[in-house]
Amino acid sequence: MSDRYLSLGAADRLARSSLDSLFEGNGWQVEEDRETGGIGDFVLTDPHGRTYYAVLKTSTEGRSDRVIPLFSQALLEARLRSQQNGVRPAVLIWVGTASTALVKKLMDFHRQYGQGEPFAILAGEPLYADFPGLDHVANERSVTSVRRRSHSAPPPLVFSDLAQWMLKLLLAADISREGMINAPGRTYLTATDLAREARVSVMSATRLINALKEENFIESAPYLRVVQRRKLAQRWKAAYLKPAVGLPMKYLAPGVPEDQQLRKLLKREGEEVTLGQFAAADALGVGHVRGFITTLWVPDLAAAEHWRGLRLMHDGERADVVLRQHPYPQSLGRGRVLHEGKWVSDIIQTWLDVSADPSRGAEQAAEFEHGVLANVVGARA
Repeated sequence: MSDRYLSLGAADRLARSSLDSLFEGNGWQVEEDRETGGIGDFVLTDPHGRTYYAVLKTSTEGRSDRVIPLFSQALLEARLRSQQNGVRPAVLIWVGTASTALVKKLMDFHRQYGQGEPFAILAGEPLYADFPGLDHVANERSVTSVRRRSHSAPPPLVFSDLAQWMLKLLLAADISREGMINAPGRTYLTATDLAREARVSVMSATRLINALKEENFIESAPYLRVVQRRKLAQRWKAAYLKPAVGLPMKYLAPGVPEDQQLRKLLKREGEEVTLGQFAAADALGVGHVRGFITTLWVPDLAAAEHWRGLRLMHDGERADVVLRQHPYPQSLGRGRVLHEGKWVSDIIQTWLDVSADPSRGAEQAAEFEHGVLANVVGARA
């Protein structure tokens, strides 16, 4: 096997790691499309449900005469496959060594021959991202030359959607009470074992385990066991510092008890609605905060705004319920539990979500860390 082959294989792995870091790290869902037979075809879904069909091309060299033809090929393939799938096309380019001049040439090429398709240029870090919702990642004024990472460089620890779900699986056995999470209370010997339970690719599970090992957050003998949990908990909670946008709503039947209207709303709007934050803690029997406004995690905030039986809150009113769209829907949906006919976010998710609340969130999170989650992320971890 030639060194050239090894170099290309390493480039593909690093490109995938950069892709996950950019998109999953910002709350997007990344799914590889293997049905087309293409290598580097992905379906990207942003936190608001907008979907793109992206084609990823890699180059170990940052020469424009090599990279621009790859960009052109990716653009054509993305347009064709996005039409077949009924979504928008997008282009992703990963280069081993990228100069400011190369990035600007790609931007100029896209302006001349593109049709406004989103695209991103990746290396060891995002160099340029022209995607709705990712404008903050990088722009042409901040482009710098980036050396290619060593082939053995470990992936960064990113709290992506599915990575959080796998962490929940690794920690679920240490939750002190039953019925707190939809996950088995078992241990995992290998990344393959974890991937099978999590219903993710072995590559995704291996990437997470390697990242945890690099930062000494996991031991692998006699089974995979998360360590330094208090430190990891602080890192994890930091991913929730910016609360999800909410729509404060009022019920349309002011004379009917709120809990009765809530039950009707949940029954009417289907099983994808999840009770969250302080309301979830109360439903699970572990919350002490009272007087909270009920939070509902909904699959589509724009659609939920027009649900029957609700209206937007006016200035000066107190909301009856707040609708929010979760930034990590896979982790939320897979871990939630059914409690008295209502879907409720699991205890780990509830801990993370309330931790960002500016009122009594830190207080409630601390209670979890010294109580039901003490063996998981808190005092006895």
